[in-house]
Amino acid sequence: MEQAKREPIAGRCTAIEEARRLGTSVYFPHRLRLLDEARPFDMRLKAVSFGPVTVGMLSYADPVHIETDDMETAYEVNVPLAGTVDSWSGPDRVMASVRRAVVFRPYGQTVMEGFGEGKPLLGVKLDRTALETQLSDLLRTPVRGPIELSSSLDLASGRGRDWWAVARSVVDLFTAFDDNSTLLNNALVMRPLMQSLLTGLLFAVEHPFLEQVLEPPGPSLPAALRRAQAFIEEKAAEALTVTDVAAAVGLGVRALQVGFQQHLQATPMEYLRDVRLRRAHAELVAADPERTTVAEVAHRWGFAHLGRFAARHRATYGTSPSEVLGSAL
Repeated sequence: MEQAKREPIAGRCTAIEEARRLGTSVYFPHRLRLLDEARPFDMRLKAVSFGPVTVGMLSYADPVHIETDDMETAYEVNVPLAGTVDSWSGPDRVMASVRRAVVFRPYGQTVMEGFGEGKPLLGVKLDRTALETQLSDLLRTPVRGPIELSSSLDLASGRGRDWWAVARSVVDLFTAFDDNSTLLNNALVMRPLMQSLLTGLLFAVEHPFLEQVLEPPGPSLPAALRRAQAFIEEKAAEALTVTDVAAAVGLGVRALQVGFQQHLQATPMEYLRDVRLRRAHAELVAADPERTTVAEVAHRWGFAHLGRFAARHRATYGTSPSEVLGSAL
């Protein structure tokens, strides 16, 4: 499915209310004030969105104070490209710089104070549902968010440096924004970059699932069960039975069931149901609500009873299917 995108935004505001409206349209509702109210106000913003990721460069002529309440629908990573910005992600204080990003979670108040002198800050906003769905796909098991990401990310070494290398490539594209925005409109260029920012963050920042994300499939899992997992993942949209799976990997039905229970704490059909729930959830997130219904997606993935599908979706993701329908657009 084609990912939704918006035309790149380039704006300059000399009034606080105007700047608040523009910033809210790109990021979140927020409160904004100059630290020295006697100074003239000047804000500049460039931003581009592809699907669940928005990247923007923001600068102010003089230092400001910005705060939001719970962001609820997204995560955000902010990196000053020069100087520092004193930041609070909930109770955690982070002095953000080009070597250390501040990570905002969907919960808790956020505060930023500083900027000034036209020094730009890069803000990467990531849709909450998309990031949590991506984590579920990486782990091959449903994850109910929000993800407890660390409030800071070291950009100078290790995996954080790798993530920052991708983000810097977007910064480089922004440098040509005023003269030629062709690349910022090119899906072949931007979509892989945005997806790399989304997925890469789960490999870079500390969170409770990081060890599972980083470790390869466990060697203790028997080869036949790994083949069964792969077969179920590949054929999840088909009318599979436990007999089909057992035959595909050369096991008896009983041996397959015992192996799944011992190593995966689920029956093969429960594992298939979880795979289908993940696929249905991901499809709902990316779907166009004007063209797709919850019922169509549920039935396509083998959930005949909409009430049970909705209950299972809420138990796993903490929200109803109708609430996530089209949330990445």
